[in-house]
Amino acid sequence: MSDGSGKAPWFPRAATALAVLSCYGTTVLIGLLSLLGVTLAIDESVWAGAIAFFAALATAAIAMSYRRHRIVGPTVVAALGLGLILWAMFGSYSRVIELVGFVLLIAAALWDWRAGASRGGAADGISWIEARTLADHLKREPGPVIVDVRGPDEFHGPLGHIANALNLPVGELPNRLMEINALKDKPVILVCRTDKRSANGAALLRDSGFHDVHVLRGGMEQWNEYGLPVERRTGLGQT
Repeated sequence: MSDGSGKAPWFPRAATALAVLSCYGTTVLIGLLSLLGVTLAIDESVWAGAIAFFAALATAAIAMSYRRHRIVGPTVVAALGLGLILWAMFGSYSRVIELVGFVLLIAAALWDWRAGASRGGAADGISWIEARTLADHLKREPGPVIVDVRGPDEFHGPLGHIANALNLPVGELPNRLMEINALKDKPVILVCRTDKRSANGAALLRDSGFHDVHVLRGGMEQWNEYGLPVERRTGLGQT
């Protein structure tokens, strides 16, 4: 049931490296060639445009990684770095401003990588499903089983819950597996507010012999952003 959406966690770092190389790599190349008596003429406007393009590409790649780790910090830092780089390229050039911009961009790429890596431990091997894809599957018979691993307060809270969802808080899952043993061969979708707790829950279910486990990417936040239907009444699994 996986939506098969591919991810490239290396891309933000690769794009950042291209941005750095387009600026400082070119400078080093020009210096080395001059030592050999070779003069390399470069159109500075084209050079500045290339630097700006790769810096913007790196920033966009970092922003897109938000869906992997749900941390906005790397995007904010990258955007600040991009702003400084653009100012240095097309505003009032300052080597210091340019350098600070690239330092921020590199820091954002490293933060993004660390955020993704820390989340990846629990998420390794997990099958993800997008909110709209799940909504389509729920219209079919038989539909997948939804297991919401938030606490009861969140389950009935402002974000609501998906209709007919079982509410089994992730902290209680190890002691309540007997309640859902009959679902081991059925498609099970785990849901939480974002997708961190449900990813942890999915790993537990996989290790406990569940064969068809998926995690709702972005959780109920994403579900609500798309305006998909929710309920706030008591769901299955609650008394």
